[in-house]
Amino acid sequence: MAKSKVIKTTKNAPFTTITYVAREVDKEWIFGAKVKRLASFSDLDAQDYYHNKLRELPNSDGYFFIFPQYFCRAVRHNPQILQKKIIVMFTHTNWTSSFSKTHIIWCLNKVDKVICLNNDIKKQLIEDGLKPEKIEVIHIASCSDYFYPHERVTGTVGFCSAYGERKNPEIIYELVKNMPHRHFYLIGKNWDKFDKYEELIQFKNFTYYNNQDYEKYPSFYNLIDIFVSPSILEGGPVPVLEAMLSNCFPIASRTGFCPDLINHGENGYLFNTDADYKEVMDLIEKAALQTTNVRETVLEHTWKNCSNKIDQLFLNF
Repeated sequence: MAKSKVIKTTKNAPFTTITYVAREVDKEWIFGAKVKRLASFSDLDAQDYYHNKLRELPNSDGYFFIFPQYFCRAVRHNPQILQKKIIVMFTHTNWTSSFSKTHIIWCLNKVDKVICLNNDIKKQLIEDGLKPEKIEVIHIASCSDYFYPHERVTGTVGFCSAYGERKNPEIIYELVKNMPHRHFYLIGKNWDKFDKYEELIQFKNFTYYNNQDYEKYPSFYNLIDIFVSPSILEGGPVPVLEAMLSNCFPIASRTGFCPDLINHGENGYLFNTDADYKEVMDLIEKAALQTTNVRETVLEHTWKNCSNKIDQLFLNF
């Protein structure tokens, strides 16, 4: 905070270069994939950069941080970046003792723009003290070439997430347990922390793809006909969009951008975050009968379109 107050900000110089920042450990995970693709589709001189301690950032006219905590940490070691244009993506609240709400909101009020993935998060951040003029809503994206369509014929069901309580692991367990006639695939990591993990992996109708390379995700989605996202809290979730581009029929909780992407009963189904697993079971059976071309409904949400929107944000302030 002290350093930031004595640094003179001069953001009116010609703007041509962007550095998209994540950690080294993110390279093969979703955060790494996001920064890599946003940088590659930019019409400006953009690069992706990875450093686990978020130090030694390369000189750049602008910086894009894929996670708010990354910016908060990076600015401690690289206070000079406050002279440059900065955009931070905020997916969902994640306050901790190290990164409290007060700490993160203070830091975000120092940047030029904060990208939210949906309007609910925008409203929440304003209530928490973020200046409204800082916020832009962009429904992130995926790659329509990378995630290719398949024909739904097997009735299989899938999930994609790292383990966490907000991912609603109990409902996943109950669906697998109570629908032995359907095969379930889980793409993710850290599910060994789930207290019912040992029981879950013993079900014959369940396959777990643990900590797989992101490059394999398109082939995994094409094993799945019905994609379920039961999270209690999300900013995206991006896997819903990836699955829809793969022509999986989505069933998602009403959180994040799911209500924006999914028209209930047309290109997917929505359920409340407090829904019982039996309600989701019924939706799975209905989804198995659907013939809608889901992919066609989300083709506008490409990395190219998203990256160009970010380019314009950098150029316009």
